[in-house]
Amino acid sequence: MNKATMQTVLALGCLATLAYAFTPAEVEIFQLHQELQKKYGDEMDFYRFLKLPNGAKSTAKEITKNLRKLSRKYHPDKNKKYKTLYARLNLATQILADAGNRKTYDYYLKNGFPDYNFSKGGFFFKRVQPQTWFILSFIFLAASFIHYVILKIQYASQVKRIQSFINQCKEQDTSNGLGETRLTFRQHEEDEGKNLHIKFGNVYVVEEDEVESLVTPDDIPVPGLTNTIFFKLPVGLWNISIGRFLSSEKPAGQKLGSKKKN
Repeated sequence: MNKATMQTVLALGCLATLAYAFTPAEVEIFQLHQELQKKYGDEMDFYRFLKLPNGAKSTAKEITKNLRKLSRKYHPDKNKKYKTLYARLNLATQILADAGNRKTYDYYLKNGFPDYNFSKGGFFFKRVQPQTWFILSFIFLAASFIHYVILKIQYASQVKRIQSFINQCKEQDTSNGLGETRLTFRQHEEDEGKNLHIKFGNVYVVEEDEVESLVTPDDIPVPGLTNTIFFKLPVGLWNISIGRFLSSEKPAGQKLGSKKKN
């Protein structure tokens, strides 16, 4: 994995962590729901707790009005033993009377509430919720797209850099592309430099064995979708897990540790 891939994977991990985080409003809902079920049983929910005549079909106005009715009996000013009960009635009313919080509560009431474990830092899901799978899938696709854009930008930058180098060399071609010119390229004064051979408009690097390699941006591979983490991450996970054991089998006739001669 190159540097860009690693950065994108790390970003994906951070976003995935955020996907599992609960908001303060959600934690407040979880805590109250847990307290009610612990005291009154697993069948208890906010609608039953508030004794709403229309249950889950009650409007926000009906829910607020219902609290005033309950206050006549359970207000702590009438009896101090109702202090905790009234606080819970008041909180449940506030949650259900708010459209956003009620929608959140109804979602978890239908799909399941998280468990609580102090050693694990609070509330957590034993199983991944459908909403979480959707969020993680969206993050993975978004990160793959961002990675693809980064690869394209890097490719364009490399092509531009090499083409700029070729153009600089051609500017020093005394034959104007009609013959041959030899140059030495140095990045700094102490650099031994690279020997260049400009031949009929093409720039070649002369290696120590006198082999000439054409300098061209066409040698840079064009990045595709298979170069993104959308493909790289699953393949990498396969290679370090099951694929590692499958590839450990050596071809017949080749001893472990032996090198194949060319």
